[in-house]
Amino acid sequence: MMKNNIFDLEYQYQLYLSRVKLKETLMGPGQKKETRQAFMAACGQMLLLLRDEISEMEEEQAAEIFQDMLQQVHDYFMKAANNFS
Repeated sequence: MMKNNIFDLEYQYQLYLSRVKLKETLMGPGQKKETRQAFMAACGQMLLLLRDEISEMEEEQAAEIFQDMLQQVHDYFMKAANNFS
């Protein structure tokens, strides 16, 4: 199977770091390890959710669930950003 970079979790991890303005070169070893582990754990949980639950839904319902989950993530980061300001 040919691997597409967009589906490579290391590639996605690097995109994530860029989005949240983190650089591994500036992290301590503990932060680097914990950040990578948290990212991979979240990916694993989402992949299991997609495989086991969402794949069984009708397309329209799945799209609504995706939109709601995206909104939850957005809301979380907006709240977190406000708490840091």
